[in-house]
Amino acid sequence: MSNGELDEWDIARRGLRSISSPEIKAFWDGYIARRRPVLIEHGSLYSRWRLVSDDLVISLYLTNRSVGLFVRGRRGERYRTTLNRLSVYEPALGEALGAGLKAYEGCCHLTDRPTAITDPQSWPQAYRWLTEREELYYGVLSELASGTGKA
Repeated sequence: MSNGELDEWDIARRGLRSISSPEIKAFWDGYIARRRPVLIEHGSLYSRWRLVSDDLVISLYLTNRSVGLFVRGRRGERYRTTLNRLSVYEPALGEALGAGLKAYEGCCHLTDRPTAITDPQSWPQAYRWLTEREELYYGVLSELASGTGKA
């Protein structure tokens, strides 16, 4: 970041406490328990995935200072491939999701919520926000994948 701004991905390098692996696991365990019977899969340490179709995945993620989600392709698919596939549905898809296709380089339709993830008392609000956004994304993307959507 320019002008000495704090980037949420760089907290550990700035001397602030980073969220630990056990805290990350506890956050995701709590979220998954809340979402049952919805299938939420392991993406990485920081992310979990909800499959929409063979080539559309909602990636839920956390950082030290936020939670968020974005649309991606299947494991191993490059960002550019997903971007090109989704671009034919713009601008309607971005409007329906409330997030721009290219608003964040490397992630399609990314949206986030500032949250102090290092404070477990903030987790219930983060869970509610993620659940609401995940359901919105899933509904819109499911219609798109089935061919019945307007996007």
